[in-house]
Amino acid sequence: MTTSSSRKQIGFWLLIGVVMIFFQVLIGGITRLTESGLSITEWNVVMGSLPPMNSTEWNRVYAEYMQSPQGKIVNSDLSLSGFKNIFWWEWIHRLWARLFAPVFLLPFIYFLFRKMIVRKLRWKLLFVFVLGGLQGALGWFMVSTGLTDVPWVSPYSLCAHLLLAIILFGYLVWLMLEQFYPKSDCHPELVEGHPELVERSVTIKKSKTFFAKIILAIIFIQLGLGAFMAGGLAPAAIWYPTWPKIGTAWLPENVFTITNPQWHTLLESPAFVQLIHRSTAYLLLLLIGWLWMKRKNSSENKNALLFCNALLAMIFIQATLGIITVILSVGSVPVLWGVMHQAGGLITFTFALMLVYFLEEPGKISHGDKEFTEKMK
Repeated sequence: MTTSSSRKQIGFWLLIGVVMIFFQVLIGGITRLTESGLSITEWNVVMGSLPPMNSTEWNRVYAEYMQSPQGKIVNSDLSLSGFKNIFWWEWIHRLWARLFAPVFLLPFIYFLFRKMIVRKLRWKLLFVFVLGGLQGALGWFMVSTGLTDVPWVSPYSLCAHLLLAIILFGYLVWLMLEQFYPKSDCHPELVEGHPELVERSVTIKKSKTFFAKIILAIIFIQLGLGAFMAGGLAPAAIWYPTWPKIGTAWLPENVFTITNPQWHTLLESPAFVQLIHRSTAYLLLLLIGWLWMKRKNSSENKNALLFCNALLAMIFIQATLGIITVILSVGSVPVLWGVMHQAGGLITFTFALMLVYFLEEPGKISHGDKEFTEKMK
C-alpha cells in the first residue's frame, strides 16, 4: 500500500542514487583529466573489484598497461609509482559504479516485499536497472576503444558515456520528485461539467513548460559538447586558452579547415568545438535570462519560482567556471577547475529539470489562469 511515508522512503532511496551518480560523473571527469581511464586493461567484474594486493600483482598490471597503446606511445617512460597514481582513479571509478548494484537492488527488493511500490513505478524502476546495465557496457566499450590501435578514448564514446549517465541521473531526479512532490490532477471536482477547462489547463501547462524544456535540451547538448572539449589525445580546451576571443580572433580562421579528409568531422576540429561550446553558453545566458524576466513576477508556485531564480544564478556561476577553466588550460586542462565546471553543468541541468517539473504542476497552473478563474466564479 502506497502512503505518504512510503513515498518519502522511496524518495530518499532515489536521492541516494542521484547523489551517487553525481559523484560518479565527477570521478569520471577526474579519471579523464588525469588520463587514468586506460590504466586498467581488463574487465573483471568480480575479481576486478579488488586492487593489486602485493608487488607481484602490481608488476603484472603495470606490465599489461605498458603493453597497451597508451603505455607504449604516450607513457613509455612511466614508472610503477606513476602508474599507481593513475590506476587508483580508474579503480575508484569502477568500484563506485559497482556499488550501484547493491544500493539499488537490495532496497528495491525490500520495497517490493513490503508492497510499497505501485505497478507504474515498478516498471519505471526496472528501466533504471536497464539504463544502468547499458551504462556499464558502454563504459567498457569506451575504454576498449583506447586499448587497440589508438592511445586515447574516442571522444564520441566519451560523449555517449557521459550523456547516458546524465539521462540516468535526470531520470532518477524526476522519479525522486514524483515521490516527494506527487503531481495532483487538475482538481476534477472543480472542473466537473467544464471539459473545456481541462483542455485549457493542459494547453497552459504546455505553453509554460515548452521554453523551459528547450533550455533543458540545450543544456543537455552543451554537456555533450563538454566531452569534446576534454576528450581525445589533445582536448579542444587546450588549443585556445584565451577569453573572450578564441585565440586572437572572435572567429578562428581554421574553424572549418579540413586537416584529415579521411576521418575529419567538425567535432574533431578544436576551433569549431570551442566556437560552438562558447556560443551555446552565450545562448543559454540569453535564454535563461529571458525566461527569468518572464517568470520573476508570475503566479507560479513557489518551487517553480525558486528554481527559476536558482537557474539564473547557476548559469552565471557556470559561465564563470568555464571561462576560468579555459584560461587555465595551458598545456592541459586543470583538474580542479575542470571538475568544478563539470559539477556546475550537472547542477545547472538539475535546476532546469526541476523547473520543468514544477512548471508542470497542473493544479497551480489551472488556478493561475485568468480564464479558469473567471469561469469558476
